[in-house]
Amino acid sequence: MPNHITRAVTQDEIAAYKQAGVVLLKGILSLDTVNSLRRSIDHVVNTLDDSPSGYDFTKILRATARNDFDQLRAMSDGQYDLEAIMDYVKSTGKPLLADDNSDAREGAYFIDTGIAAKLNSYRELCVKGALPEIAGQLLRSETVRFFGDQVFVKEPNTPGKTAFHQDATYFEIEGEQCCVMWVPADPVTLENGAMMYVRGSHRDGTLYKPNVFISQAPLPGSEGADLPDIENNLDDYDIVHFDVEPGDLLVHHYRTIHGTGGNQSRYQVRRAASIRYCGDDIRFKERPWAPQQLHHTYRLNTGDPLSGPDFPVVWERHAPELMPGAMAAEAATGQLSGTRAA
Repeated sequence: MPNHITRAVTQDEIAAYKQAGVVLLKGILSLDTVNSLRRSIDHVVNTLDDSPSGYDFTKILRATARNDFDQLRAMSDGQYDLEAIMDYVKSTGKPLLADDNSDAREGAYFIDTGIAAKLNSYRELCVKGALPEIAGQLLRSETVRFFGDQVFVKEPNTPGKTAFHQDATYFEIEGEQCCVMWVPADPVTLENGAMMYVRGSHRDGTLYKPNVFISQAPLPGSEGADLPDIENNLDDYDIVHFDVEPGDLLVHHYRTIHGTGGNQSRYQVRRAASIRYCGDDIRFKERPWAPQQLHHTYRLNTGDPLSGPDFPVVWERHAPELMPGAMAAEAATGQLSGTRAA
């Protein structure tokens, strides 16, 4: 199986995830896995115009800045009513977020959702092998269910930032056992848009209003605490970022606050997938403001455990045959060993 784990998750890494709300797992994914991810992301970009959940956030930024509501209306036939949302953003007085000198920068910021529901090779990556096994180790759950996915691409010279936010209130779930895996397909540094996390921000249980990603303005009708202005006060927070290489994996708790800058590099694209997994204690929680999941096949009720084809079981602790190679053998002997992440 090409989608395999290259080493075990260590006890120190499990502890870091629990305490900091984020952990870097160095060199844990195989080259075959990374290459499969790259091919999938490139397919997503090449077919973005055909996806009802695919967007170029750079175009949205520029159309909003120009008050070009005709263009926003033309892009509003899918997951979001962009005309209404960006009109609301304007009414809040919250600025659009972009790096300095953005007028001369032409790179695109692409996003698409629900790739696993429409691209078989990408679904294999999500539901078999390395990623579900890693989720099982970090969540300390008896079972792991696939929850969802997105793809993010920031081309070189992309001005658009991703506002600091908390995933939990975009998701229609509640509980503790949900992790988000950020899987890079390219080398990533602060220059081209490294992920930045507020360490420990998951621990007090606070739920914050979700925002529109390219502004701190909250989604219309959303509930929760107001997220502070982290972008303009970085020194006031315990923020950590990670330079990563293909084969590395970042995993954060779904309440951990995080964001990114634009891609200020001249040549290096930043391609990555965000893949989400849930453990035993997660229950469905209706949030009317949450982004529509157009690929879902049916609707759960608040309080229901996750179930059905939208949320398949992808790993079970007492099923070694689901585990790849060396990890299955180590699980059978109750041992975990490996290289500590830097």
